[in-house]
Amino acid sequence: MSVGSLLIEERTRAGLTVEELATRTRIPRSIIQDLEKNNFDSSGGAAYARGHIRTIARICSFDATPILNQFESQTIPLSKTIRELLNESNVTKVKSERKQLSWRGLSGILAGVALFGLVGSAILSIDSSQLRPEQSNQAVNESGEESSQSDRSEISTDGAAATASRDVKVTLRAVNGLSWVAVNDSSGITQFSGRIRQGEERSFTDNQLLYLVIGNAGAIELTVNGENLGLSGRVGEVVRLEFGPQAISQRG
Repeated sequence: MSVGSLLIEERTRAGLTVEELATRTRIPRSIIQDLEKNNFDSSGGAAYARGHIRTIARICSFDATPILNQFESQTIPLSKTIRELLNESNVTKVKSERKQLSWRGLSGILAGVALFGLVGSAILSIDSSQLRPEQSNQAVNESGEESSQSDRSEISTDGAAATASRDVKVTLRAVNGLSWVAVNDSSGITQFSGRIRQGEERSFTDNQLLYLVIGNAGAIELTVNGENLGLSGRVGEVVRLEFGPQAISQRG
């Protein structure tokens, strides 16, 4: 359930209307109505919204902790980016800065390559001149035969690798309220960053890995490579997961 739904439930259980709750808490009626609609902007910021929730909990006599946990999961994208969340769990790697190659270094490399080519061609010409005709033909045949076998082995190897390769597919379905979700692929590109509401379903694929951050794990059901893994965690829990073709996951 969302923060707004939980607040409505607790206010109703306490037998109070919005007007009565506003009078007793001294919180403007419009702000209480916005909180119950999951609109936290009118509160003046996350810190004020938390304070209003604690005040409402005190007047209605309920524990504010579960609702505050849900509030944090719903407002994560307002304070942290997906890159920051993934870096916290060491999911992404910091890209090292590439050093630029100077003209002097490039000239040295080119000169070395040219010298190596000249020496190699000279050695090959000397070896060829020392071979008798029949030896040369035999060497050419053996070389051709070996290269054919090598080509065939490379083709068969590539074919086997292509057959063995698989993509990873992750399907997220909101079954217990809404949750904020971010999905990055193996190249670090964000495929999705936003909220998935109850009843919604989204699928993502990559040929190597998918990185997920789920703000309300108890709301999202996971299906990875066709296998239903159930809920990704507890209500209000923030989890960080990664899945590859073999459906191996890591929780942060």
